This record gives sequence, structure tokens and C-alpha cells, in this order.
Amino acid sequence: MPELPEVEIAARNIRAWAEGKRIVRVETDPRAVRIFRPGDRAAFARALSGARLARVDRRGKHLLVTLEDRRGRPVGLWSHLGMTGKWVLREGADPAPAHARVRLWLDDGRALHYLDPRLFGRQRVVPRADFAALPEVAALGPDPVHDGIDPGLLAGRLGATRRAVKVALLDQSILAGVGNIHASESLFAARIDPRRRGGDLSLPEVRVLARAIAASLRRGIEMQEGPEIAYVEEPGAPNPFRVYARERERCPRCREAEIRRIVQAQRSTFFCPRCQGTPVARGRARRA
Repeated sequence: MPELPEVEIAARNIRAWAEGKRIVRVETDPRAVRIFRPGDRAAFARALSGARLARVDRRGKHLLVTLEDRRGRPVGLWSHLGMTGKWVLREGADPAPAHARVRLWLDDGRALHYLDPRLFGRQRVVPRADFAALPEVAALGPDPVHDGIDPGLLAGRLGATRRAVKVALLDQSILAGVGNIHASESLFAARIDPRRRGGDLSLPEVRVLARAIAASLRRGIEMQEGPEIAYVEEPGAPNPFRVYARERERCPRCREAEIRRIVQAQRSTFFCPRCQGTPVARGRARRA
């Protein structure tokens, strides 16, 4: 599933491929009606046809593309990649890739394709490019890359919840862009049990966690840098993560316990019960 690193690379790629280019034609897949909700395919194509791509931004997991219509008026494209979505660039003579739901033909003869096998993504026209008016954007908390992570602010927000810290980190109003993978990886790096209540973490623990989140996201961006983002869930894709999707493998740190998988808020969490147990549990494990 795309998290901040994948969406950051998508923003950088679209910026490099198409900034300053004009969209001369828009094609949409009639089987993909759901990704344009609450709008429709025809209105989407009308709004983007003839527009020039002026700017590409990212906020959390959201792509915010500002275009200018033929009269120079701003129009926005809000793009959310859902579970498996990605934007790719192809030469005009190339066949459309599998699962292409949107094709934006550019004035240089190439085309931007939005691929989405599972149709969980969203593509929406935003009048006047007023992204702040979108509830999905307005509800976002600080962006770890653009805004940094303030440990005091993070501690305050975690302290206000009774949820498990792993579940709280998935709340985009707390930190925008952190998802299932980087929450698991960051908690492992910080040696924090994902089952602990967010409000029970001390400020020193939150400081360690904030550094771990920032490092995990930086590493994720570095891993994704390239012409096309890739997901660990794709068939044949390598798994570059330390604990995510490594159930029953030996912990890469202690080399003794096996990585466990549990379900929290209907999402898989991966952790080492020895390295990340509660302080009492870790003490018992060391004495055993």
C-alpha cells in the first residue's frame, strides 16, 4: 500500500515528467467509474483537457496537482493511490499498460498513465485548486517530511489517546503519511511494543520514536527513488524491510525471537516480542 515514500516519489516523477506540459487529450477507463467519485469520468476529462500542468505537491499520502486551464485559471487534480495505484510515463507509440484507468496525453507525444488493478484509488477534480477545502486534506496532521516531527507535539497527541501506539500512528490527523509498513518498522527501531497505549509512552520514548519514524521514511524514499514505484506486495517483489511481512523469521536484531504477526484495527502488525516487549517482559526475557 502506498505510504509517504511512494507518494513522494510519485510527486517527484510527475514533476519531472510533466511540469510545464499541456494535456492535449484525456482518456478514462469506463470500468473505473468508482475512482472518480463523487464526480464522473466525463467531467474529469473536460476539466483536464487542454490544461497545463503547473505544479505538483504532496501532503501525506495525497498528490496535489495544480493545473492551469486555457485561460490561465487554476484547476486541481487530487490523486490518492489507494492500495495499488501508481502513475507511470510511456511513449506515445507504446501500448497502454495493464490496468490503466486514466491516460493523460501530453503535448510532447508521451502519456501519463494511472494504473490501479484493485480500483481503490481516487482521482478528483478540485475547483480553483483549493485543496485545503477538501476534507481529506484539511484533516491531515503534520507531514513528517515537509513539517518535521515535533516530539512534544507528537507526545501530546499520543497522550490524548487510549489506543495502542501502532493504531494511533495510522491516524493521519496525528502524522500524515505514516502507514502500516513504516509504523511497524519505526516501532521496531524504537524498541516499543506496538500494543502499548500511546498515552503510556514517556517523552524520551516519543523522542526515540520520532527519530525512528523520520529515519524509516527517509530510507523508504531512498529505496523507491527511480522511474516507477514498486510495492512489496507485488508478485516477485523483494522485501527490503526488517520486520514487515517477516512473520516467523528470526529477529534481525536479537537473532533469538521470531517475528510475530498480530492484527490491530484490522491491519497486520509485525514485531519482535523480545526486543519490543514491555519493560517488564524484556527484563524477564533477559533473566530467562
